[in-house]
Amino acid sequence: MQPQQTFGRGGLNGFLDVDELVDRIGLDEDEIAWRKEFIGFDEDDERRLAALEPLVQANAEAIADDFYENVLHYEQTRAIVDRSPKDVDALKRTQQAYLVSLAAGEYDREFFKNRARIGKLHELLDMPLKQYVGQYGVYYDLILSRLNERVQQQVVDAIEEWAEERDAEGDGGLERFVGALGLGGGIEDAEDGLEESFEETVRDAIDDGMMDVLSLLRIINLDMQVAVDTYVDSYAQQLEESIERRKRLAREVEEDVQGPIAELHDSSEAIANRAEAISEHTESQATGITRAAGELNEMSAAIEEVASVADEVSEESDRTETLAAQGVEAADDALDELAAIEDATDRVADAADALADRTEEIDEIVDRLDELAERTTVLAANAKIESSRDGADGSETMSVIASEVRSFAEQTKTDLSEIEEAVEAVRQDATATVETTEETVSRVETGTDRVRKTVDSLEEIHESARTTASGMEDVAAATDQQARGVEVTAETLDDLSESADTVASAAESVAAASQQQTASLSEVRESVARLTDDEPDSAPPVYERLG
Repeated sequence: MQPQQTFGRGGLNGFLDVDELVDRIGLDEDEIAWRKEFIGFDEDDERRLAALEPLVQANAEAIADDFYENVLHYEQTRAIVDRSPKDVDALKRTQQAYLVSLAAGEYDREFFKNRARIGKLHELLDMPLKQYVGQYGVYYDLILSRLNERVQQQVVDAIEEWAEERDAEGDGGLERFVGALGLGGGIEDAEDGLEESFEETVRDAIDDGMMDVLSLLRIINLDMQVAVDTYVDSYAQQLEESIERRKRLAREVEEDVQGPIAELHDSSEAIANRAEAISEHTESQATGITRAAGELNEMSAAIEEVASVADEVSEESDRTETLAAQGVEAADDALDELAAIEDATDRVADAADALADRTEEIDEIVDRLDELAERTTVLAANAKIESSRDGADGSETMSVIASEVRSFAEQTKTDLSEIEEAVEAVRQDATATVETTEETVSRVETGTDRVRKTVDSLEEIHESARTTASGMEDVAAATDQQARGVEVTAETLDDLSESADTVASAAESVAAASQQQTASLSEVRESVARLTDDEPDSAPPVYERLG
């Protein structure tokens, strides 16, 4: 299959209507003629391009290979090739057909219609315009390098032809050629450089070659214009669709936001009123916080004083604990003394009991002595009686004995009476002593119980004092911590006071902003309504404005 037959048979052609595309971009006969005239493309360019067809045919395959070697070298352009329904070989054949078509010689509406289709196919492959236009730079390098060789060969051919003509005229052949180059000294026309005819020949050859280049550049430029038109048309369609979507969205937004804007308007007014109330409450709060901060400062001072007193109480508690410990020791000593007193009391009671027993024995002895005195008295009486019966000597002796016995008896009675009185007194004292001893024992027992209770109480006091001392240390520590906390709270309240002032100011700003927002909502409603305004009828098509 020839390259021309493969050109334009890609799988993407079914996705586009070329006639509609050409009509949309305004590519009719008049437009084509204007574009040709604008860049100076005429029948002479068509003739020159037709003359270049053999050169293009001969180099099409090599140019296509070099072209795709460059395309596949870059990741971005290689991604476009990967999206094409054609493989690389098919794309190369298409490229060859495209190059040959540049020199086809028929540059009518069908030619430019085909150029539009090619440009649209590349746009459908999502090839960026920079890549598509950039490909022409690759063409320039690949095509013009071959065309440069052709131009050089044309110059050489023109020089040879000039030399042959001079040789045929008998002008000296090689000597004539050397003179034409200005290297000899025998030719008058070459005094100031090249021979005029030779220079004209070279210039004409170069000019002819450059005109071929210009013809090729002109047709490529026309081709590029049409391709860019297809991209601009696509962008214009996308833009028109975007504008239509914007209009449709604007209508939907207008319908959707009418209710919320009205609600927002009402809520903005409510927010403004509430912001004013918040501002007033915040100012009151700031005042209260300032007052609370002052009270906290006073409380902090009081807590510091309490902490100081707590330290003193802690010291006093320590002293109380020491005294309680000493009281416990003294109570223990008192208990020991009471135990000794109790022992002594027991001994006194035993002695009193023994004394009572002895007193009873003395009573018995006194009774016996009393009985002896009675008997002695009787004896004295009998002795006196007997003395009266006996003689004078015996009577006198008995009388004396009787007197002595009586006197002894009387004295004995007197002594016994005193002994009885003394014994009675001893008995009474012993009884009193016993009673006192019993009372003392009772009191000692009661005192002992009380001392024991006192010891127990002192021990409890000692434990309580110890606990109190420990608690007072905790109280002192807690009071110090509380004082620090109060100071921090006071500082926080100061910060809150400043923050409340800031909030009050912010609330005022919010109120003002809310009022401004309320005022702006009307403008928003008007702006939303303007979104659905139709575009002016006199506005030109988008692709024309972009062009």
